[in-house]
Amino acid sequence: MSGCAADFGEVGEGSGMNRVCLDNCCNSRIFDDDTQPKVKAQVAKIQHIIDNRIKGGYIILGSFAGDAEIKKIPDAEKRRVAQQRYKESIDGKVKKTAQIIARAEKLEMMGLSAMDARHLAAAEAAKADYLLTTDEKFIRKCQNRNITAVKVIDPLDF
Repeated sequence: MSGCAADFGEVGEGSGMNRVCLDNCCNSRIFDDDTQPKVKAQVAKIQHIIDNRIKGGYIILGSFAGDAEIKKIPDAEKRRVAQQRYKESIDGKVKKTAQIIARAEKLEMMGLSAMDARHLAAAEAAKADYLLTTDEKFIRKCQNRNITAVKVIDPLDF
């Protein structure tokens, strides 16, 4: 893959499998208030996506952005759970490159937060079909500005 340093080789490439990235909002959704119906539905859908990835015809890719975001979780136990969950749910990981950071900087200039820009730039470099997030602002910005070929959607829409 040009511009994409990865430790997953060419996982899924040419296999007809969709490539899916999950941002940390998805990974950490289990810590949110599941008495809210939407949160509860998202948690269930994210787990379904993780559990059924190969059978469902897709692979899940992580990235340096996910690693960095998890390290920022202040609660040590939540951070440990998030790291373990993340590690067990991905089939490969996109490493940081100068090209990805340069693209992230351009995405920031288009109005994305630094972390959202890094997640999206990594997804683009991995030739992901989807970037799943529960962050409605992130989804709207990507859809309204038409800034990427990656489909940035809520897991409930996957």
